[in-house]
Amino acid sequence: GELSRMLTIMPRFIVRNESSWLDIDVKQVGAPDTSRVQIKHGEMIPFYWFDATLPELVCARPTQSRNRFQWSGGCDLCTLGMIPLRVRRIDGSMDQLTLRSMRVNVELQPGTGGSGTIVSIRDEDPSGEGSLFRIENHSPFPIFTTQDGVLANPASMMLQDDSTQSCDVVQPGERTSYAL
Repeated sequence: GELSRMLTIMPRFIVRNESSWLDIDVKQVGAPDTSRVQIKHGEMIPFYWFDATLPELVCARPTQSRNRFQWSGGCDLCTLGMIPLRVRRIDGSMDQLTLRSMRVNVELQPGTGGSGTIVSIRDEDPSGEGSLFRIENHSPFPIFTTQDGVLANPASMMLQDDSTQSCDVVQPGERTSYAL
């Protein structure tokens, strides 16, 4: 008799927005902003690499029409586990939006033989409660933190004046979530 064969093609990566209020933009690191995909809160979408010559890293940022945000550092979707991503406005301000980090959880989708990966993104508590990383300032002095040479975020390498580099301040008695 005759045999029938079936070929099923499924996306390797599914990105799920687990935030209850925040819409998120996602794209490949180094790809143009026009390649970004928007994921509304509670939704999930397939994710595809935009350019095979770019690093296979994903970056994210909150979607806001009025307030523009920088892209986060990149995360490797082939590394299973949780990864924190830093959220910063382009102008460096933190008013109106108290969000400071997002959590990415990369896990294998059951029943796919290891070929399907679920990438869940959600906002973290800005005070650091339940965050992957938290800084607590128990001193009488403000603490200034910055990251130098985060290769996953090429935009951070383009800053020429060190005084304009993205800097976070943790005031005395304050605690905050921290991420790349």
